[in-house]
Amino acid sequence: MHHLHELLSSHPCGNGHPLVRCDVRIRLIVALAAIVAVVTSTGIGLGLLAFACCLAGMASARTPVRSLVSRLSGPLALAALVCLLQTFMTGSTPWGNVDLGPWRLTASREGFHCGVLVAFRVLGSLGIVMLLCQGTTAEELLAALVWARVPRTWIEIALLMHRYLHVLFAQAVCVVAAQKVRLGHQGLRRSLRNAGNLAGIVVVRSLDQAERTHEAMVARGYQGCLPVPALPPMSRRQIAVASIGTALVLAVYLLTERWPW
Repeated sequence: MHHLHELLSSHPCGNGHPLVRCDVRIRLIVALAAIVAVVTSTGIGLGLLAFACCLAGMASARTPVRSLVSRLSGPLALAALVCLLQTFMTGSTPWGNVDLGPWRLTASREGFHCGVLVAFRVLGSLGIVMLLCQGTTAEELLAALVWARVPRTWIEIALLMHRYLHVLFAQAVCVVAAQKVRLGHQGLRRSLRNAGNLAGIVVVRSLDQAERTHEAMVARGYQGCLPVPALPPMSRRQIAVASIGTALVLAVYLLTERWPW
């Protein structure tokens, strides 16, 4: 459960860090351009470069190693799983065999290259999102999404999710503590059964919390729109910085497509 706590916790940068000084809308524009470039790239070079640059940026922002590992553990496992599935389930050129009892799995070169490409797309996009959120509060990011004309319904759902994930996490921690006191995690079979019980309890409590939240919002005059602070218009300097950043992303994308690796 502590991994979820690390994911939900924010570790702001110092006031003098460039990520803090840069307007959140500039970061949003450049990040979206970079994600589109990584997803549409035909080689692993751009995804690898984006992931490495984002790790360097997180290191310069003095992100705790434990928090970084917690945030990367899930996506790294997903990328590895996708790579393995592509390697053994797609392609036609045999590369090697793996015997699992009566079954023989055949790895292919095309599947491996396709899996590695998808994995680096995932990791590159993840690194960009992590760097975008570094040193940015949820309110600032949601205000930037309002400025970008994202539907207000999506923004309100994201705002409520950000608020009540912490609440549900605290309730899950209490349930886990109660299970441990009752020796509910002694042995693999009992741990798996109690993990299922924990998931069910959190789902039921989330439904109860949703009803209480709706009643509280209506009692406070909710009219179908949550207030989100508005950002001032972008200055010419900010527009120029966003344009330069997008142009750099486009230049790197064209270079990696011209000389793929």
